[in-house]
Amino acid sequence: MISFILFSACTVYKDPLGIYKITQLRLDAEAIFRRQNTAVSKVMILTMDEENSTLAEAEQDMMDSCHELNAYAIRIRDKLGDDLIAQQRVLNSLDACAAATRKLEELVQSGAY
Repeated sequence: MISFILFSACTVYKDPLGIYKITQLRLDAEAIFRRQNTAVSKVMILTMDEENSTLAEAEQDMMDSCHELNAYAIRIRDKLGDDLIAQQRVLNSLDACAAATRKLEELVQSGAY
């Protein structure tokens, strides 16, 4: 019982407001946003001369999965202020966005499209 209390106290004391976790999530979201933009740029270059349905489909899946992140980035760009509900939607969709981005990146890198 005493060890549990000490462990709990250390955990709370170390990051009482979860600031580290919030900061890490923000950094992860920014990194995913940048990776997504890089992947879209590469797709644009690869499909300049001809349309590729496999790449287009993977890109659309990524855009759908990353909708909340992109909408929030636009909100920040336009200086519309913080929206806690929008932030929560971004957090809830971040894993799916990262997975869809990774899928498009792998497709572009492999050249198997």
